[in-house]
Amino acid sequence: MKFLLSFLLLLAFTFTLQAQSKLTIRGTVKDTTDVPLDYTSVLLLSPKDSALVAYTLTNKNGEYIFKNVDRQPLLIKATYMGYIPFQKELIFKETDELEVEEIRLTPILQELYEVVVKAAKAPLMMRGDTLEYDASKFKVPPGATLEDLLRKLPGIQIDADGNIVAQGQQVQKVTVDGRRFFGGNTKMATQNLNAESISKLQLYDDKSEQAKLTGVEDGVKEKTLNVELKEEAKKGGFGKISAAGGTDERWASNASYNKFDKTDQFSIIGYGNNVNQTGLSWDDLEEFRGSSAFQFGDTGDFGFNGSGGVTFISFSGGDSEDSFEIPFNNLSSGFSNNQAFGVNFNHLKDKKDFSGNYFYSRSDQIIESFNSRTTFLEDNSSFTSTDQSRQNNVAGHHRANLRFQNELDSANTLTINAKGRLSSLTTSLVSFQELIRSSTEQSQMVRNNQSNKWSGAFQGTAIFRHKFEKSGRNFAASISNTYTNADQDGIQKAVADLTTSTDPNSFFRDLDQVNQALNTSNLIKSSLLFVEPIKKIFFWETFYNFSQSRSETDRKVFDVESSDTQELNPDLSRFFDNIITYNRIGSSIRYANKGSNLSVGIAASNYKLNGQFSVVEGSEILGTVDKNYLNFTPNVSFWKTMKGNKRINASYSMGVTPPNITDLQPYKDISNPLYIREGNPDLQPEVTHTLNAGYNMYDPATFINFYFSLNSTFYQSQVVQNQTIDPETFVTTYKAGNVSGGQRYFTYIGFGFPIVKTKINAYLTANPSYTKSLALINSIETETNTFSHNLGLNLDLNPTEWLNLYAGTSFRLSKTKYEQNPSQNQDIVNLSAYTNMNIKLPKNFYFDMKFNYNRFENESFGFNQEVPILNAFIYKLLGEAKKWEVRLSAYDIFKQNQTISQFAGQNFVSTGRIETLSRYFLLGVTYNMRGVEVKRNR
Repeated sequence: MKFLLSFLLLLAFTFTLQAQSKLTIRGTVKDTTDVPLDYTSVLLLSPKDSALVAYTLTNKNGEYIFKNVDRQPLLIKATYMGYIPFQKELIFKETDELEVEEIRLTPILQELYEVVVKAAKAPLMMRGDTLEYDASKFKVPPGATLEDLLRKLPGIQIDADGNIVAQGQQVQKVTVDGRRFFGGNTKMATQNLNAESISKLQLYDDKSEQAKLTGVEDGVKEKTLNVELKEEAKKGGFGKISAAGGTDERWASNASYNKFDKTDQFSIIGYGNNVNQTGLSWDDLEEFRGSSAFQFGDTGDFGFNGSGGVTFISFSGGDSEDSFEIPFNNLSSGFSNNQAFGVNFNHLKDKKDFSGNYFYSRSDQIIESFNSRTTFLEDNSSFTSTDQSRQNNVAGHHRANLRFQNELDSANTLTINAKGRLSSLTTSLVSFQELIRSSTEQSQMVRNNQSNKWSGAFQGTAIFRHKFEKSGRNFAASISNTYTNADQDGIQKAVADLTTSTDPNSFFRDLDQVNQALNTSNLIKSSLLFVEPIKKIFFWETFYNFSQSRSETDRKVFDVESSDTQELNPDLSRFFDNIITYNRIGSSIRYANKGSNLSVGIAASNYKLNGQFSVVEGSEILGTVDKNYLNFTPNVSFWKTMKGNKRINASYSMGVTPPNITDLQPYKDISNPLYIREGNPDLQPEVTHTLNAGYNMYDPATFINFYFSLNSTFYQSQVVQNQTIDPETFVTTYKAGNVSGGQRYFTYIGFGFPIVKTKINAYLTANPSYTKSLALINSIETETNTFSHNLGLNLDLNPTEWLNLYAGTSFRLSKTKYEQNPSQNQDIVNLSAYTNMNIKLPKNFYFDMKFNYNRFENESFGFNQEVPILNAFIYKLLGEAKKWEVRLSAYDIFKQNQTISQFAGQNFVSTGRIETLSRYFLLGVTYNMRGVEVKRNR
């Protein structure tokens, strides 16, 4: 680790020393009226072949500067939108600085405009608020991908996870030729699209769906990257097929193909492996969904925060396994075998946009883990629980999505969405747990749980939008219905030896049960939105939201008396039906003028919770729920865009979230008899007050960007899991409850700048945060304060065309203080570092190295764990078009891979370790389908 950091510092220092001995060139660009031209593209070119040597943009005063330029014959060229390009040869003097004579650009006639634009070809230029890159000016190796090209562009970084970060902000949307085909952070596009097929890239802030609907800026922006393809690239498709096998019977394969033109887009993907890879990351799955991905506004929820701060959660608690989205399981831990197949199709013609996809996935994962948790009690004592377990999860999912949007005419638009899901999940768990207070006070338990779950769901949504003749007057209406059904059965077996228990009949001492659960729900939602302009800079927005959720839970638990006898357990069985009705009406006044935007509004929301529960359906009613909550929720937001790509924003909102249905259900879950969970029908909604503020700037002339944000949340009524700990057995019962006074502050600071332009770029981050958590422990309110400090540094080094090096490190210190037990205060340290290096060798050989280092420390508990992971790849491109690739891969060369975690919570500190797939080698072949021409039948 020390060697790695020393190497990076030495490399940066070497470049800096070299820069100090080179030439500095500076000057000014103006028009013929003596007005400085800001954001003018200034290029240094080689006279013999016009090859690009360096480039920059002028500042607001029209000034430019080149530093660390080699003393060699050079041409200087200046281009600006709407002006005739200027070019001349530089004459150097003996000094280390050259002041170039003032450059004056002449406006061009309209009829010559297109000719001049095509001749200019600056590497980057500003077109209004859009920063445009000319892909041909950034050299990448043959066979390079869009991701390789993005790493070369100033102002853009690719982080350790492959996400695109532009001007200090994460790119949320990528389009191809202006069409939103690939969803969000399009790794499938960036890793498969050939860089040679790209003409231009455009970076800009896109409007929200609601702003596009109303024509009124709402301050919500999506950082968007548009990829413009060359005309010849649109005649074919792109994709790849790869297969690899290796040591310990490890194997991996995947395939993808994408074809698109002006009307149709088609993609097909599939993968299979036993090396803990989904074949696609979370972002890949989002990308695959195509134009149905990230369709903000398609939910049909109008008003503050889109959904008005109301969230409806399924019986599963919103588990991704039971969502309509393509599932993403974290399969990097343990040992897994995975397969998936998907098809996606989009069609756009005559203002009719149709998209659909089907995706099937299956995973078989084994997780062997060891967890240790120390719980602090109110008398400054503590006990430790350990859990050694083996769990096997087999999951299968079918998902289908359809979306149709029809612009009926210039004033009316209809959008229809339909989603369906079928899922199955089989889980088996064998666990050995111990509760330890001293060498003589110990309890232990062995449990064996198995369950089978089948679930299905359907959702249909229709949204109608109308624009009136009066500019700015708009109306929208939506209706949605969601139906879900889940059927689960399983067995629970446990043998507990609670040495200090004085209750010989405790139900969790010897457990052998069969459980069945049937959950159904039906949710109807509808929203209305009306926008009325008041003069030209004021707008009045009014909205109404309605929803009603009807749900039933039929849970039956049987005690197994013998192999042939099962007896219903009335204490654990429950039939629960409920209705949650929600109404909200709100209004706001928005001011929008010359880059300033202020919105002030208020809404009245009403929740009605009605329900009843009994042992089984039709039996005596044990209790009812009849709650009515009325809240007034103000909302204020402000943002202002200033010259020089600067923006400030601030907002305040009050949110009201109804209780999770899982927390409301009045039954005990004893699947783990040492940690029992119990529902609370009297749970109140969670009420929060949120304050946000931010500032960001980006200077395209110097490629310096700065980003600052402060987010704070104050809980008027917070839902937390309160604990009751048995003083004899230490068995803990969790029950959701409400507390007030919790707080959370999160700050993000990011600063990016070039150390050596086009050679070394740096990005610094800081994330200080503070959390005040409240909870009830044995009926005593406890307060836990956590201060976290996170510092990060990322470096992008592209010193030559044959070497790319990306490195970063982060340090996180988390200090947790317990009000009731200050002697148990914790300091947790997480240190991480990564290095990605690519070297182009002779004969079309390439070498990749990826090194990740993580260190986990907790001095209070003597915990100190290091996990260094080194992966190395050597590959060769074959064929005239470089479409074939042979790759030898070595994973976890040090054989150190394992999943480590540590955490400090309300009254505990925990550590965990999961045994994970370790060192293996693969030899594989890949065929890259780039620009495959598709012949059409005439």
